[in-house]
Amino acid sequence: MPVHPRWIALLLFLALPFSALGVDAEGPERKLQTIHHLLEYVAVEYPQFVQAGKVLDQSEYAEQVEFAGQIREMIEALPEGSKRAAQTSQAEELLALIRAKADGARVVAAAHALQSDLIAAFGIPVAPKQAPDLSHAAALYAARCAACHGLKGDGAGPQASTLNPAPTNFQDAKRQSARSVFALFNAITLGVQGTPMAPFADLSAEERWKLAFYVSQFAASDAQRARGGQAWQRGEGRKLFSGLPALVTMTPVEAQRQGGDADAILAFLRHEPARLEASTRSPIAFSVAALGRSLAAYRAGNADQAYSLAVTAYLEGFELTEASLDNRDRALRTRTEAAMMGYRNAIKAGRPLAEVESDYQAALALLDQAEQQLSGPAASPTANFLSSLIIILREGLEAILVLAAMAAFLVRTNRRESLPWLHAGWVAALLLGALTWVVSSKLIVISGAHREVTEGVTALIAAGLLLYVGFWLHSKANAARWSEFIRARMNSALSRGALFSIALVSFLAVYREVFETVLFYQALWVQSEGSGQTAVLAGFGLGMGALVILAWLIARFSVRLPLGLFFAASSVLLAVMAVVFAGQGIAALQEAGKLAASRVDFPSIPLLGIYPNLQGLALQLALVTIIVVGFAYLRGSRRA
Repeated sequence: MPVHPRWIALLLFLALPFSALGVDAEGPERKLQTIHHLLEYVAVEYPQFVQAGKVLDQSEYAEQVEFAGQIREMIEALPEGSKRAAQTSQAEELLALIRAKADGARVVAAAHALQSDLIAAFGIPVAPKQAPDLSHAAALYAARCAACHGLKGDGAGPQASTLNPAPTNFQDAKRQSARSVFALFNAITLGVQGTPMAPFADLSAEERWKLAFYVSQFAASDAQRARGGQAWQRGEGRKLFSGLPALVTMTPVEAQRQGGDADAILAFLRHEPARLEASTRSPIAFSVAALGRSLAAYRAGNADQAYSLAVTAYLEGFELTEASLDNRDRALRTRTEAAMMGYRNAIKAGRPLAEVESDYQAALALLDQAEQQLSGPAASPTANFLSSLIIILREGLEAILVLAAMAAFLVRTNRRESLPWLHAGWVAALLLGALTWVVSSKLIVISGAHREVTEGVTALIAAGLLLYVGFWLHSKANAARWSEFIRARMNSALSRGALFSIALVSFLAVYREVFETVLFYQALWVQSEGSGQTAVLAGFGLGMGALVILAWLIARFSVRLPLGLFFAASSVLLAVMAVVFAGQGIAALQEAGKLAASRVDFPSIPLLGIYPNLQGLALQLALVTIIVVGFAYLRGSRRA
């Protein structure tokens, strides 16, 4: 992709295949594209050859004057309109600045201002229809560009030494600061005659945009992108980068003039343009767009990419609306979720295109219904209050049942000195939950896949530990065995490993619920405003109060149970919670696309971790069988 000023004059496109641009070779679109490209050249090159009113290279300066004159003549030849006279005046001012050897910043500003006015006046298409998926951009760059520009974009590819002029060094921050993604797209599309850089007419527009975005990243550092991501998550830059046209036409030097972290946000969005698309679209619209890209990938034979996009369509789109949709039409939410899973399964199974398209259309129709439901009047404060109350009660009750059983066990066995370990576990989980809220709402975005994997793995680990503790308690549900255990522990404290296990079970049981609660409340809070947010806080406060009372009652009455009944009831409770957590863990990993999901005709009961898919139900059935057989064996061994 080497671009050199000596050949820009040849870039008037008289012999280029404009069908690749999708414009009429004889119409005004061609002239506009040429004008835009020449203005970009002036903005990039002029400051290199004219500094402090002195010409550093006379031949290069002569070209600047020539091209500025061509820009003025081409604008004068454009169709008449209310703004043509003003734009001709701007072109004359640009030419006058160059002839006067004006400061580079003034020339760059004038060139970019004229570009913006032309785009606004004539509707030049400057952005892709949707944010490109850059997951395969590196491979495309390596195949088409690295031989000249190098894998690192430093202009030192294997063929660079044989090329004249030398390939562009995309790591040159000073030169790249004046280039927009749109300018790079133009260079990739049109090429530069007289140099080794030819038009990439064989690439689709989507592939050329991928390359343009990828190349634009070389001049920025990972630290700068990370800083931009944090600023974007805090809500900064939303007005400046209001859509893809604003992103692809913005240059780093223009972003720097905005102050703050605008240049870092630009670097971040060039690296992850989908973040911009997600912020400017509703979650349902994001799902529809992602499903469309998924189907296109499947039609092209790329099943892996199609599946990945289908997972993203659910996790980064529809799932964010589930809490709101539940308040309006729970059945619709369930059907839509099932339809999207069916579409993913069809891709995963490699079914014929006609079947995949049918599942796609079914999901699309339900998403449209969901969008209509959500676009109606906002949920009332009463609905927000009830949603908030139900969320905290539902999530908190599971954790309290586990903690109450363990606390009562320590009290009944006269191991009160071990209670601090239990409390340390759930306190640590609450503190980490608060940190999760800050991180996910202020600093970084916890992506859907990471979110579900965290929930799934935590739930499965907790299920394993709860099952173990449940069997252990059941084995002690006999006075003789319990007396034997007490005598063995009478003169010694619980081992450090046992104490750590208590803290770990406490932590996992609570953090898994806290993590999910944080995400539910974030979605509910964003979708509420004014009195609705007040209602959310009221529901949360009342729910927390109810949980405290409930926890006290459970702890008080569980301690009064007869010893044998206490152990039997506790062991059954923990075993049931293990089954619930196992079902929830499998469901979370399926939503993240890490496990297959074979849908079956079975009722969905999320509160019990029961979901209508073969994998989750099979695991839960296996656990129930193990529990029943295990408890029966332990009961029989006690009688013997």
